[in-house]
Amino acid sequence: MKHRLKYFSFIPLCLFFMFGIFACKNISPTDAVPLDCPFTEMSWSSTPEDVFEAEGECDSSYDSVYDGTCYTYPGEYNGLGGTIKYMFDDQERLMCVAWTYSCEDTDELKSLYDTISASVNERFGESSYNANNPGNSGNVWYLESGDIVLSTMITSDSKALQYAYLHPSVSNTEEASADN
Repeated sequence: MKHRLKYFSFIPLCLFFMFGIFACKNISPTDAVPLDCPFTEMSWSSTPEDVFEAEGECDSSYDSVYDGTCYTYPGEYNGLGGTIKYMFDDQERLMCVAWTYSCEDTDELKSLYDTISASVNERFGESSYNANNPGNSGNVWYLESGDIVLSTMITSDSKALQYAYLHPSVSNTEEASADN
């Protein structure tokens, strides 16, 4: 009788584990990776509707480089007003979040770039790529949770900075695996 009791208590335990496996099968491994971004509360699993609910009506939208739509909103970061871009693919999956800032002062832009770069270096280590050319600077941190790209463009007409977080599925995994 004791043997049968052990057997019958084992069945509910197996059913519990099977239910857990089937319940989780629709979750993509990259959706489970958090979006640890300092200028938005969105996650990689956020939909355009989530963005609209959190941000309100968007300032403008246009085709994103991921074959979906990019929605833009005014957004403050580091005490400065800029623009936050939410870029979706053709299946309405969030692929990139970026904060852009422009100003007239080259020194201000370079100082902001240095501040953000130092902050990201402190959190994730030195960047794996650094383009320091006249007129533009750029750093890339190749991370399993998705690449972080910081870049500037300085011309006589325009001075801009972009700070972007890329979804792991559109990040440069070849560079990340080469560094490990």
